Amino acid sequence: MKAYEELLGRMKEIDLIGQIGSLLSWDQEVMMPTKAAKIRAEQLAWISKTGHEKITNPRIDIILKELEEFSDLNEIQIANIRLVRESYDRSTKLPTEFVEDMAKHRSKSVISWTEAREKDDFEIFKPDLELAIEYARRKADFLGFEEERYDALLDLYETGLTISKLDPLFNGLKDNISPILNSVTNLKKRNELEWFEKDDWDLQGQEKLSQIVSEAIGFDFSSGRRDSSTHPFCGGPNPDDVRWTTRYSRTDPFGSLFGSMHETGHGTYEQGRPRSLDFQLAGKANGLGIHESQSRLWENQVGRSLEFCIWSLPHWKECFPDNMKDKDEGDLWEAVNSVKPGLIRVDADEVTYNLHIIIRYEIEKLLISGDIGVDELPNIWDDMYEKYLGISPPNYSLGVLQDIHWSMGAFGYFPTYTLGNLYASQLLDAAKNDLPDYNKSISEGRFGDLLGWMRNKIHSRGSILRPDELIEEATGIPPSSDSFVNYISQKVNGLYGI
Repeated sequence: MKAYEELLGRMKEIDLIGQIGSLLSWDQEVMMPTKAAKIRAEQLAWISKTGHEKITNPRIDIILKELEEFSDLNEIQIANIRLVRESYDRSTKLPTEFVEDMAKHRSKSVISWTEAREKDDFEIFKPDLELAIEYARRKADFLGFEEERYDALLDLYETGLTISKLDPLFNGLKDNISPILNSVTNLKKRNELEWFEKDDWDLQGQEKLSQIVSEAIGFDFSSGRRDSSTHPFCGGPNPDDVRWTTRYSRTDPFGSLFGSMHETGHGTYEQGRPRSLDFQLAGKANGLGIHESQSRLWENQVGRSLEFCIWSLPHWKECFPDNMKDKDEGDLWEAVNSVKPGLIRVDADEVTYNLHIIIRYEIEKLLISGDIGVDELPNIWDDMYEKYLGISPPNYSLGVLQDIHWSMGAFGYFPTYTLGNLYASQLLDAAKNDLPDYNKSISEGRFGDLLGWMRNKIHSRGSILRPDELIEEATGIPPSSDSFVNYISQKVNGLYGI
């Protein structure tokens, strides 16, 4: 079909523009000189403007209408037409000038957030945050919504996601997780972790362990790289060039390790995308919830398992010989699974992590609806941490300034982390059914079995199906929180006997 070939040609041009933008964004986060910020904002704005002009070309609508009349299409063609239609309809609702202005502000806002976080000064970031919220509201209004303005933003990151769907899910999680957390925090005797908490952890050892683990999982460093940044992330233009970052702290080696495993999960997903579908929307990763399932799977279900501790213990001893002297896999397992309310989301244990997400979700709803202003935000943040986790941040950097997302205008993004946790547990249950030697393979460092299962069931399927359809195809049941709640309950029982 000539029309379909023309559509693919246009999509390739748009995708190449996006790939160039991803490289500029990565450079901005990792190694760009400070003085380059102004011109980088102009460059990224031009990228956004040009890509927007191409996806909103009226010729695309003409091609789509012709193709939508065909009935003898395969699943990849159907998916590409559906995805381009969704992208075209969404993009044509956003004025080009608005898209360009928003991109300029995003670059400026990331810089001010970074400075504010370093100096622990919320006032530095406040004006840009106020404007980012206004852009998000206007974007939602352009896109349209049936019930809540915030629904339009949620849909950008997970197709079909709405407040009416999330509220019951999050309320159910709170009802199940809060009693578990209360039981642990009320224990008179806690697992002894002074050996971990009081030690100084060599930074070179952390880098070495990060590299060992990422390579073992299956990340291909001939098609990617690892760097450090203020906030860990995974990016890069295509499966042949995947770039991820982590961060290091002398007081906490788990932050770098699990940050590395998290981003390695994202990276292996990107490297595993179907190469026969390069430049096609059907070949892209399938939404942020699915993406987070891959990162959270390796970070938590694998990385915090006893089997992984058995395999990784010799590497810990190699990288930190003094710190790990006389420690065994049981000591390591207890340490990596310590349940304790903390201030930092990315360092949170599995029991408390989703409460961090719920806090951000509740705040975003209030910000986008206009029920609270930016002046109130720090106090509301602190109040919610006290309410949900029983702790309060001592400063802005450990509180309201800890995440990069709002500086990027990514309102509606945070809930996908919790969806990722739920999807990961469900996928791992299904994988274990197909991999009878799963526990043994993890304890022996044979991660290829699990990665191969994910390649077959998730990575190779791209975005051919909608996210919920993909989860049901891979696991045999629709998305549910049951697997995650059972997983957490069993782990806490094993650790604390409750």
